[in-house]
Amino acid sequence: MNNPYSFVTIGLLSIIAYILSFTASKLSVIKTITHRKFWNTLLLFTFFTTAILGLIMVFQVNLKLHIPFIDEMLVWHVNFGVTMVMIAIFHFSWHIKYYMDVLKKGKKQKSRQEVPMFQESTGKLNLPQPALNIRLILPVIALGFSALVTQVILLREFLSIFNGNELVIGIILTNWMILTGLGSFLGKISPKITHQKRFTFYSLLLLGILPLFTVFFLNFLKNIVFDAGSLVSVIQIFYSSFILLIPFCLLSGFLFTYLSFVFSEKRKANLISHIYSLEALGSILGGLIFSFFLVFFLKTMKILTILLTINLFIAVISSWPFKKRLSKVWILFISVFILSFLYLYDFDAFTKKSLYKDQDLIYLKDTPYGNLAITKTGDQLNFYENNILMFSTLNTVSNEEAVHYALVQHANPKNILLVSGGISGITNEILKYDVDQIDYVELNPWILKIGKNYTEALDNQKIRIFNKDARIFIRNTTNLYDVAIIALPEPGTAQLNRFYTLEFFKELKEKLTRDAVISLSLPSTEIYVSKEAGLVNSIIYNTLRRIFTNVIVIPGERNFYLASDHKLSTEIARLIEEKGIDNIYVNQYYLDDQLLEDRGNYILSNLDDQTKTNKDFEPVAYFRQIDYWLSYFSFNYWIFAILVFLVAVTVISRLNPVSLGMFAGGFAASSIEVILLITFQILYGYVYHMTGIIITVFMAGLALGAITRIKVFPDAGIKHYMFLQTAIGVFAVVLPFVIIGFRLANFGSTPIHLGFFLLTIIISAMVGMLFSLASKLHPGNISGIAAEIYGTDLIGSAFGALLVSAILIPIIGLIKVALIIGGLNLACALVTLLRRKQYVG
Repeated sequence: MNNPYSFVTIGLLSIIAYILSFTASKLSVIKTITHRKFWNTLLLFTFFTTAILGLIMVFQVNLKLHIPFIDEMLVWHVNFGVTMVMIAIFHFSWHIKYYMDVLKKGKKQKSRQEVPMFQESTGKLNLPQPALNIRLILPVIALGFSALVTQVILLREFLSIFNGNELVIGIILTNWMILTGLGSFLGKISPKITHQKRFTFYSLLLLGILPLFTVFFLNFLKNIVFDAGSLVSVIQIFYSSFILLIPFCLLSGFLFTYLSFVFSEKRKANLISHIYSLEALGSILGGLIFSFFLVFFLKTMKILTILLTINLFIAVISSWPFKKRLSKVWILFISVFILSFLYLYDFDAFTKKSLYKDQDLIYLKDTPYGNLAITKTGDQLNFYENNILMFSTLNTVSNEEAVHYALVQHANPKNILLVSGGISGITNEILKYDVDQIDYVELNPWILKIGKNYTEALDNQKIRIFNKDARIFIRNTTNLYDVAIIALPEPGTAQLNRFYTLEFFKELKEKLTRDAVISLSLPSTEIYVSKEAGLVNSIIYNTLRRIFTNVIVIPGERNFYLASDHKLSTEIARLIEEKGIDNIYVNQYYLDDQLLEDRGNYILSNLDDQTKTNKDFEPVAYFRQIDYWLSYFSFNYWIFAILVFLVAVTVISRLNPVSLGMFAGGFAASSIEVILLITFQILYGYVYHMTGIIITVFMAGLALGAITRIKVFPDAGIKHYMFLQTAIGVFAVVLPFVIIGFRLANFGSTPIHLGFFLLTIIISAMVGMLFSLASKLHPGNISGIAAEIYGTDLIGSAFGALLVSAILIPIIGLIKVALIIGGLNLACALVTLLRRKQYVG
């Protein structure tokens, strides 16, 4: 049986669903009895399903029945059983007081019949419990839902358009959070808004419309504002993303402060933490629906059309401002017409066509790993991923160089490992040799689909296809390979850097035969080796030399690095002729062996043997590759870093202790989330489902922390605020040792997966509690408090996202970054301690 049991996924989804249901009941979104009925029904359903499937399998064994789908039935039986066990754990936790009373001596045991099924034993939270109107609640949930879905979609679009790396991600997220924070500060004018229902209606409508316009203009204007085919500089990315994000981010930030004010004004109580929890609740819904449904079945514009429909529906329910029937009819008519047009017309193809000038767009697909497109120019097909040309058909030179430089080095290559690039035609070149097997590993299943539909590169029976992360595959395979071809781009992102590290080369060498050869490539430097390019090449060369006895470089369209413990040669033309391989370009007629050797020696002579080794947790090659990319724009990386530092110091110096603590908490939250995501990626590869779950668990932790703060800290005292600041600092300091433990432990993937999610929910719950306390401790009116706390939280998160992902981790590594985060929060806790008297009494 090849189907795995989904223990981790089911367990985490059950926990998230319970947190969602529990939080909704505590915020009066649903009734507590509805919360209990839902879990009662689910328990009953999973019980009967598990039992029925179990009985069928019993009959199959006892009666010797032939059931062709019995393996699939076993998987479903176990998965439903896991779900039932998770609900049983929830059930036990609700009745724990009953069981504790049973164990206590001298106390009367409670009758089983006296305890109603699924009755909550902890009671209501001691929060203001007014009869919250659904018309007030829905706009807040819509805000969180819209913000998360829009953020994920726009981030993907910006990365696709600007060929992004982690620096681009940091810039986009920084602009997003700063603008949202500014919007929340502008929300201080909320008391001056007189027509609240009308304002809410149009705000929700804009919340749905603006993402559509932003994506459209981003794609449509790219080749108008910037020259087609040119690299877009960091400064251009910064100001263009800033301008495009202004409308949505300012509105969403403003709405948080505005809704906090409206909620609190109507209930005559400070309900900022309620709004924070409800917004997080909406974000959880957005994360779950997007990560597990929308991204797999719909294109970007269709998803945003659904978002617009949801916002329009909630706007109508929550704040219908029109009394005249004619106005209602006209708005409904126009809305239905526009939405029908958006649903029926393929706006994705329309917006993307402008990116591929003078080419026919014949295929377009949004996948969890990025946007795929196929264009046609004459007889040539061009395959793009995230607007970057992966390969074109009829590109013989590239395919021959990628294969034959490596394969001619081995006397009799039989088993070949190919990491990525299989559908470009590389497999056809490998099959020119008498190989027994090609193991082709590709992470993105949609690349495999288009390869099968549009090429013949995967048709041969000798090719075995593995749709998984290459590092996980190499770690788990029992095969040994004669040649390993790493056909990946240069280490320009944290994801790609994983395939150029000391740890990866060690793992790969364990799966190679004694005389095996590996091949990887970097951008060509055979004519001129700049300082930045030289550093990247030096790091990779020195890292390879740590593992393999012989390393040579063969220049071509790219610099091809060959590594082996066996002797290697640059006499490619001679070796090709000896083996009798029929090539169009890589042969004795086009290649001069002496010239190849001279050019290779020129590159090697420009390398620095004193550079650091590239490691998983110290990704220096990734940092230097970003520096190499920035060198195209005459942009000084350090000036940018110093500018960010000065802005951060200026902001911090103007904050009071509570706001400073919230700034540090936001910084820690985003930074630790980045650390956990990158660590997870290093250990397990880019697993989109798990990344989506981590983000969703993070939002669930924020909601849970904010809503349960009153239970943990009944009185909002400054000492509790200092305690949370210290706890966050200690958590960050301890985190590196936990990460090292994850790496060294041999517990299997399931416990470590659960460990990642536990760490995520702990830090996010602490930050949620910190926000709830800050909203009570900060002086001022409701709109001012909401604006200040939410704004500083977001600005702190912005600095964390930018500094950690794009600057600090590449330079000093994950471990030292975590220690800096801990030190910052402990320092802020000390400031709070020294100035605590102004918050006492």
